[in-house]
Amino acid sequence: MNAPRTPGPHRPHRAAAAVAVAAAVLTGGQAAYVAATGAELCVGQGCALVGRLTRLPPALFNLLGCAMFAAVAALAWRAGRPGGEGASWPLRVLLAGAWAAEGVLFAYQWHVAGAWCTYCLVVLAAVAALNVLCSGRDSVYGAAGFVAVATIFSLLSFVPFNRTIADGVVAVRPGQGGAAVYLIFSQDCPHCREVERALEHLPRCTVRYNPVARVSDGVLPGLARRPGYDPRVNLAVASLLGFKTVPILLAEEYGGFRVINGTEAILDYLSGVCGDEPGTADPLLGAPATPGASLFGTDDGCGLQVDCDE
Repeated sequence: MNAPRTPGPHRPHRAAAAVAVAAAVLTGGQAAYVAATGAELCVGQGCALVGRLTRLPPALFNLLGCAMFAAVAALAWRAGRPGGEGASWPLRVLLAGAWAAEGVLFAYQWHVAGAWCTYCLVVLAAVAALNVLCSGRDSVYGAAGFVAVATIFSLLSFVPFNRTIADGVVAVRPGQGGAAVYLIFSQDCPHCREVERALEHLPRCTVRYNPVARVSDGVLPGLARRPGYDPRVNLAVASLLGFKTVPILLAEEYGGFRVINGTEAILDYLSGVCGDEPGTADPLLGAPATPGASLFGTDDGCGLQVDCDE
């Protein structure tokens, strides 16, 4: 006589376990790719920008997501088997928390990064599907939490108001009695590298380098780095000034800042004030420099959200 067969998980929980396993593979693969290459694998450039604005390294951030989905897969499989009712409530709690977390990430892309991360939206879809499969009609409560969190998040301001441009400085090249300037740049931008090379031969100005993302080893060789610099400050400054491209130069003048955007305009300005024999006229306007003026060059920069080529 054959022994009775142990019934498998209920169909919705079996489907949920499969979705969770796929999401765990996706997020774990992303973590491995980031650890190996230093860049996110994603359609479009939104993922890279979102990754720049998080406190945790992108690889660790994705590992946390992988662990969460693995836990959901195990709980969903157990909850669908006979006697597995005890796994249902921690499963629902975990998925409700995931809904709330996704509400934050969704609003973050919309209101802070200003760019959509395709990979993040796929993860959001997985969380939504898991809530429907495991909670049924009760998933509406999780959806309400998602909407509430995203709405409240959108009403808040996340500009680092307690920090200044000085907190974003990664390195300083001391000058010889000339002006003090801040260069907001990206290590992947060839136009920024052109300005950096020019500054090496303009000895008068004290240059403070402000990257829009963490810089790799080998960038700015010969200069001591400040380990506590915060690139989010520089990204926020660029956004608040209304610029979508780097390089951006902030030059201290008359107790304020002159703001210059674009490689050509920056190089013209620097050659006039930072060379061995600086001039007294405004290098772009042909007249004495005026306090608080902003100079805008041609479209010879790299976008804050996308890399550019030579």
